[in-house]
Amino acid sequence: MGVKYQLKKYENWIIALAALAALALFTGFKFDYFYDLNDDVLMKDILAGVYTGTPEGHNIQMLWPVSAFISLLYRAAGDIPWYGLFLCICHYGIFFLIVKRSLGFAVTLPGKLLAVLVEGMLFTGLFLEHLVFAQYTVTCTLLGAGAAFWFYTTDMELGPKKFILKNIPAVMLVSAAYLVRSEMLLLVLPMICVAGAAKWGSEEKIFTKEHAFKYLTVIGLILAGILAGQAAHEIAYSSEEWRTFTEFFNNRTELYDFQAPPEFGAHQAFYESIGLSEQEKILLDNYNFGMDEEIDEVMVGEIAEYAGRNKSAKTPFMEKLPGVLGAYLYRFLHGPGAVGSDYPWNYAVILGYVGVLGLAVPRKYAGNKIQQEGKATYFKNILGAVWKLAFLFLVRTLLWMYILMRERAPERITHSLYLMELCILGAMLLVHWQKICCRKVKNAWALALAAGFGLLALNTLPVGTEMVSARQKEREAVKGLYRELYDRLSSEENAGNFYLIDVYSSVAHDSVPYSEKMFADVDNSLDNYDIMGGWACKSPLQRKKLAAFGIENMEQALRDKENVYFVRKNTEDMEWLAAYYEDHGTPVKVSLADTVADVFEIYRVEAAENGGDIGALKDGNGAKEDQQWE
Repeated sequence: MGVKYQLKKYENWIIALAALAALALFTGFKFDYFYDLNDDVLMKDILAGVYTGTPEGHNIQMLWPVSAFISLLYRAAGDIPWYGLFLCICHYGIFFLIVKRSLGFAVTLPGKLLAVLVEGMLFTGLFLEHLVFAQYTVTCTLLGAGAAFWFYTTDMELGPKKFILKNIPAVMLVSAAYLVRSEMLLLVLPMICVAGAAKWGSEEKIFTKEHAFKYLTVIGLILAGILAGQAAHEIAYSSEEWRTFTEFFNNRTELYDFQAPPEFGAHQAFYESIGLSEQEKILLDNYNFGMDEEIDEVMVGEIAEYAGRNKSAKTPFMEKLPGVLGAYLYRFLHGPGAVGSDYPWNYAVILGYVGVLGLAVPRKYAGNKIQQEGKATYFKNILGAVWKLAFLFLVRTLLWMYILMRERAPERITHSLYLMELCILGAMLLVHWQKICCRKVKNAWALALAAGFGLLALNTLPVGTEMVSARQKEREAVKGLYRELYDRLSSEENAGNFYLIDVYSSVAHDSVPYSEKMFADVDNSLDNYDIMGGWACKSPLQRKKLAAFGIENMEQALRDKENVYFVRKNTEDMEWLAAYYEDHGTPVKVSLADTVADVFEIYRVEAAENGGDIGALKDGNGAKEDQQWE
């Protein structure tokens, strides 16, 4: 009797932990965990000390408190892949939270098993690629979505103090999400606010002192957590060199993510007015702007502003709006096989809207009769569901139009928007389902919802698993090429050298992005190479790294130091390199020093009295005979 009581008492914990273990075992045995992009690899390198030789708390992309915390873990035990563990704990932790919370709404053991089966399959089918190829932007949204789910499913009947205490986890999750990726949390924050408004609006009497205290306190704690994190970050980045770099970073983000450097020919007068020559402008096009010290925060800001004005003049807002609205509707409504649709995420969300609306219809039925509250209350309940769904859909539409109008909609952002919306709808489904009085109707709706989401999961899971397997094989092959390059650069023979890598040569091979595994081949020793641009370029961290190898200036070091080399992929243009030095009145001779994997080429760059030797590159010194120079 005691054992049965204990099992029953901790039944939800046992089932949720079993689901978590099943997901972890399936993913762990079938796949390897990867950082999604080379950006994520660089973040790990900064935190782990690979970039500068010391674990750094200033991770640039994350806010300082969480970045500093992870860097301290690396300082304590540098051989452990802490950043990868952090991302996985966030992903699996939110899955556990949602499953455990959902089980509290089911009464019978079969009902709980059905719920966890459907949720597990749906999460795996939709989220598997982000679970295997981890990206901190998605991690941020998952934390925020978990907070919204937790908050909306908190029992409204609790008194103010208990309600507030029960929502401390939601406050902590939103605060943590903001620290991980502040921009993404701010993007999805309106949907979290919708969840809060919908929850408050579900009270029988909305405008009371008790309810105001209950909900405004939770909102206040969330804002306090965000402001505290931001304040700590501002203090940590308050030095002059970090403030200067932060301005450069923000201007660079605006230029590359939302605008584009205008072509030189048609805008020559503008570029000359800010002191940028055609050869220097090429550094902005190929992202190797670290070569030129004169490309600073002011210049990049001026270019971004100028590019924005030209873009707006070329395609006015009202002319652009109909096309973007059409693209938005197409993505949301089209299903499998439709190129450019957001299937299966969109279908999961559509099912959520239909389900919440449907659950409002029988909510006040007892058998075939309306309860004593009468028709007025009955229709009030339906109206309550309609305004919540309409409010959520309006906000999601505005957010989608915002990202589509700005022409910045990678999957890590679009899937994040769907993820947040789906978690809010999932919370609404549970809460509305719980309020159905008739047991038969309640069970029928449970089976209908399980069937709908289950069929979607069954249709999605095999395709998603196959896609992730294919992508992993591609990444394995590309990782092998880059690993061969980096092993050559860091070999004992070359340990005293330093290598400057062309940015686009470091990003991908044959359109497959370069990334690293989280938990395999972990080596957190200092790297003797760096890319010539990117989001960490011109930061105090890069200057610290270069200084460790006696380099103050990329342009001078590459030309004057015998142990500094240039690396490119043999399919990438490099005529710009000699042309840049020629433009600066310091012609160079470029000669091939080594090749790696028949893909990468390492060059020595030396000062030349009689002009550069680009012609030698075309005659077989490493470049292909038919290389096209732009």
